[in-house]
Amino acid sequence: MILKRLVVGSYIVNTYIFGSTNTKEVVIIDPGAEAEKIINTIDSLEAKPIAVLVTHGHGDHTGNVGVISSYFDIPIMFHKSRYNWGRYSSGKDNRGLTEGDTINVGEYTLHVLETPGHSPDSLCFYSKDPKEFDGQEIDGIIFTGDLIFCRGIGRSDFGGGNSNQLFLSIKNKIMNNPEFTDNFLIFSGHSYSGDVTSVGEERRENPYRQYFL
Repeated sequence: MILKRLVVGSYIVNTYIFGSTNTKEVVIIDPGAEAEKIINTIDSLEAKPIAVLVTHGHGDHTGNVGVISSYFDIPIMFHKSRYNWGRYSSGKDNRGLTEGDTINVGEYTLHVLETPGHSPDSLCFYSKDPKEFDGQEIDGIIFTGDLIFCRGIGRSDFGGGNSNQLFLSIKNKIMNNPEFTDNFLIFSGHSYSGDVTSVGEERRENPYRQYFL
């Protein structure tokens, strides 16, 4: 598995490069800034980007989406509502995503969850296929954007945010999701909230857990 995190921009956004060591196919998740850094990393991995994925439309996560898409001539995949508004929809291969959609990356399948609360167009991407990360056995991975962090949650005071929706998304789509075990790793959208965590850790230690368990 290829899974590389790059911390980009003044808002300390996590950009992820995820894909297959076998086929070298990768997706780029939330290229918010520092396009040259992202491109150089992909080149060093000798990877073959197939799409840009967007967890939500805030500028700190989307700032270099167009640059990366154009450079590699690959589609952008983002929430269907934003696609319908016309954002990024000019490219013929761009794709609006809804709950239950899947994205194939080599031998891995990413599943799409709609998780409003931080913003109306928030998405999470998860896969049950990875079984090992950094020397530990796991049951899968989730890219959560700004929904939930290591010992934290996303803000809901931006335009379109809603705290009740946020907690319901965490509760119904993450904590009570029968697809997930405590041994699913969470890869969040910002580094200032800590490093990789897991569903089990956040169930036990997140200070907001009373609102989503």
